[in-house]
Amino acid sequence: MKVRRLREEPGEPEREEGSSGVSSVDLVLKREDISGFSSRIMRIEPGGHTAFHGHEREHVAVVLRGRCRAETNAGVVDVGEGCIVTILPGEAHRFGNPGKERLALLIMNLFPAEAKKEETGEAKPEDD
Repeated sequence: MKVRRLREEPGEPEREEGSSGVSSVDLVLKREDISGFSSRIMRIEPGGHTAFHGHEREHVAVVLRGRCRAETNAGVVDVGEGCIVTILPGEAHRFGNPGKERLALLIMNLFPAEAKKEETGEAKPEDD
């Protein structure tokens, strides 16, 4: 058994251009036996946000603490603790913190088989 304490993990700052005040802690550490799932705690400081972006994996985001502004091309919604936001594959999006305290999101990434290979650089099987 391994126990990690989130408050003791500083997290890695998000370096994507267009993001501000974002860091994250990987929950499922890199493993060779799992290729279709990853998860992390994303921390966003007040006024901070991720870059507006899209990808071929699905996000399921659970608001653990604070307020979350989820933006897509379809609109903007502000949600609070206990809410679950699903971002579909290919849907451009951004998460932001409109509140006064640090936002904590549990982000679960669900990878379609081919999208995971493309994002990790794994070779695709050749078409016959």
